[in-house]
Amino acid sequence: MLALLLCAPAYSLSDSEYLRLRKSSADFARADKKLNQVWARLKKSLPKNVFTQLDKLQREWIKSGRDEDAAALMDEGYSRVEAYTMATSDRADALPDIAKSIGRRQRSR
Repeated sequence: MLALLLCAPAYSLSDSEYLRLRKSSADFARADKKLNQVWARLKKSLPKNVFTQLDKLQREWIKSGRDEDAAALMDEGYSRVEAYTMATSDRADALPDIAKSIGRRQRSR
C-alpha cells in the first residue's frame, strides 16, 4: 500500500487528461456519464445532511481516490484507460451504498 501511495502522483489524472480521456474513449465516457447520472439521482433524493457528507467524500475521491483506485488496477496489468474506466464505473456502482452507510451513521448518532 505504501508503494501505491508513493507512486500515485505518477498515475494522477489532470483535468486536461480527463477531458482527453472522455473524448478518446467511448468506454470511459460511458462510465463517466453513468457516474454523473448516479450523482444527479442521489443529489435529488438524499437528505441535505447526507448529500453534504457524500459530496465531501466524492471530492476526496476525485482529488486522490480515483487515482489510487486506477493505480491499483494498473498494477494488476490494466492499461491507463481501462483502469480509469473501471475505477469510474466501480465508483458509480458504489455511491448508493456509500450514501446508505452515511445515512445509517447519521441516524445512529
